[in-house]
Amino acid sequence: MAASAKVSIPPVTDNRPAAAFLQALGEPTRLNIVRLLTAGPSNVTDLATALQTEIVNTSHHLGVMRAAGVVQDRKDGRFVIYSLACEYKATADAVTLTGPGVKAVVGLTS
Repeated sequence: MAASAKVSIPPVTDNRPAAAFLQALGEPTRLNIVRLLTAGPSNVTDLATALQTEIVNTSHHLGVMRAAGVVQDRKDGRFVIYSLACEYKATADAVTLTGPGVKAVVGLTS
């Protein structure tokens, strides 16, 4: 009988942060928000106008993205300014986002 080889199994890790990050990107409006924020910080009104959506819907998407660490916000007077919170690299046709234990490439062309 041949000796069985020991297989090295990596330890189980908590993948919930990575899953939340990817889930926050898994919606077309949110991908468009990423595309818009690669050009620089913006407020919810300007983002909603660019997306041609209601402010309340855009705000909801930003909240999901903030909770997952994709975007961050800061107050500027009565406005809240949003920017990408994760490390990212944008090219002419894609943006690569680095989140907790995950890299995601988002195409920017239609």
